[in-house]
Amino acid sequence: MTMQLTPEMASRFALMALDHLNREFPNKLMHAMSGPEDAKTPRQLHPIFYGSYDWHSCVHGYWLLLRLIDKYPELPQAGQIIAIVEQHLTAENVTGEMAYLQQPQHKGFERPYGWAWFLRLVQQLNAMKLHRPPVGRKPRADDPVLRASLL
Repeated sequence: MTMQLTPEMASRFALMALDHLNREFPNKLMHAMSGPEDAKTPRQLHPIFYGSYDWHSCVHGYWLLLRLIDKYPELPQAGQIIAIVEQHLTAENVTGEMAYLQQPQHKGFERPYGWAWFLRLVQQLNAMKLHRPPVGRKPRADDPVLRASLL
């Protein structure tokens, strides 16, 4: 028996994800520190993916929301989803996330699980059927910063 995602189920999933993407605490950081200057809050370390309980859950939450409005553009939460995406997935915040991943002490950060969800999010952003792109600068799988971080 295959379960079909209904608009009602999609709406419940959207509410669940929207509830935690802006919630900074509690938070389980997987953060390597080289010195006292590296002691920062989740939002300072990850300007986009600070919510949820951990980084990969936040990435997964964004993917879920974008996937839901791609499949159900008339979802009641569509406006909230676009607003949170536009608020957080800015060029400046993408640059901040990428800078974190480029640091040598973070080379293995959230690999492979978190990276798999990050790449699915990138794929979803690039495939969106919205009338306008939700971000100023989409992280792309062929982004040189991302590629350098993957090496």
